[in-house]
Amino acid sequence: MNRHIATMALVWVGIAACALAQDPDDLLTFEEAHEGFVPLFNGMDLSGWWIRGEQGGFVAEGGSLVTLGEPGGDYIFADREYANFVFRYQYKVQTTGEGNSGVAIRTPKAGDPAFQGMEIQVIRPNWEVPYQRSGALYSVVPPQVAADKPAGEWNDVEILCDGTRIRTTMNGQVLYDIKTTDYPVTKDWQKKLTDRPMKGYIGFQNHGNRVEFRMIRLKELPGQEN
Repeated sequence: MNRHIATMALVWVGIAACALAQDPDDLLTFEEAHEGFVPLFNGMDLSGWWIRGEQGGFVAEGGSLVTLGEPGGDYIFADREYANFVFRYQYKVQTTGEGNSGVAIRTPKAGDPAFQGMEIQVIRPNWEVPYQRSGALYSVVPPQVAADKPAGEWNDVEILCDGTRIRTTMNGQVLYDIKTTDYPVTKDWQKKLTDRPMKGYIGFQNHGNRVEFRMIRLKELPGQEN
């Protein structure tokens, strides 16, 4: 009897360990799996991602992809390019510091994603500059509502890229829903949205602050002509 109990205990420990390592709720919801979403981050390591520049600055920790804000690469990118998609993730900034990071979309391998591709800003709540607030299409389109939660809490973000349409939603509120063709000019030296790539890499920025990302998942959409 004791041997049987010990054996069963070991089996349950093994099952629990697997559940902790690969809990599907940390990757996709049931509905998302049936809608065609796929996880881009496995919650355990950086497989499927590459760091631009020096190695370091990013870790997989506690089910999250973490930008450490320490010396290392400036961005970590998913292995392949995407054109039209619904991209979802959760992020959390620390209760101290700026919480500065960014989410690159449709960006090339080289250059600053904020200007050569597009970047969705990540930063602490109540940032002073509208075009740099969390969720902004960096330096071009500010969020129309303040939807981010206090530092230390998780935020849900969805980015839709469908042809020229870009829509960002945070915690259930639409921050903006635009077309790049509505922005044929730009200020200073910045590249017009209409001149930016329609396909590129997705990634996260290491920018001097610890920021956590999790439940990173994507659904590809068919190409659009508009």
